[in-house]
Amino acid sequence: MEKASSSFLRNRYWVLRHGKSIPNERGLIVSSMENGSLAEFQLAPEGVNQARLAGELFQKELKENNIPLENVRICYSPFSRTTHTAKVVASILNLPFEGPQCKVMEHLRERFFGPSFELMSHDKYAEIWALDEQDPFVQPEGGESVVDCCF
Repeated sequence: MEKASSSFLRNRYWVLRHGKSIPNERGLIVSSMENGSLAEFQLAPEGVNQARLAGELFQKELKENNIPLENVRICYSPFSRTTHTAKVVASILNLPFEGPQCKVMEHLRERFFGPSFELMSHDKYAEIWALDEQDPFVQPEGGESVVDCCF
């Protein structure tokens, strides 16, 4: 988790990446909303443990900084791996996941690499990164470019 704050801002933000997912274990690229939101692509058992530990560390950070739980908001993407991570963290903090403090952010999501990479081996990432390095404006066929994700 990384923390960003400034003395003149009241809000603090913590960013948490999802735990190890089932696609991570299987070595699969899952970047489409269609596949990413499937329950079969949520966290692997190791990822649940990672999310639990992150929740415990976050809880400790909140206590050390005297931040009341009612001030906490958890925002997450609709991908099942991030939803699962957010649920685990919310449960550690004893926040109701279906309540107003936890919110899915529809536009917060994975970069879509296109159908030629979807559900393929992680080994294909090398091809994506090579395309990105050549020109960040180039979209993989049917997918999003680096620049598409910046705006």
